[in-house]
Amino acid sequence: MPANDALLAAVAKLDMIDLCGRIVADPERNAVRATTAEILALAMATEGLWAIALEASLLVSALERTMPWAAEADAEHLEHVVLQMVAVRDLLAFMRPIPSPTGE
Repeated sequence: MPANDALLAAVAKLDMIDLCGRIVADPERNAVRATTAEILALAMATEGLWAIALEASLLVSALERTMPWAAEADAEHLEHVVLQMVAVRDLLAFMRPIPSPTGE
């Protein structure tokens, strides 16, 4: 069942940084006190961020497959593209499996 207008209006009024900060600061207390609107907002944000991350991952992979680029391309421009690909790849590291504490 899709969210109703009142719930979506409540979601739109939330300060996501504040919400996340409160939960991270004291998850045992604040996570269980989250309202339906707050939970929906977190789920929507997570879904959206994963979509962005997946698209960025595909973009970086596509750029990596096209290397090396043509010799006539501007070297400084290519260097910036490579540095940005590395930065995005590093930011996407959270998508890789999280190692267990035992190293398994």
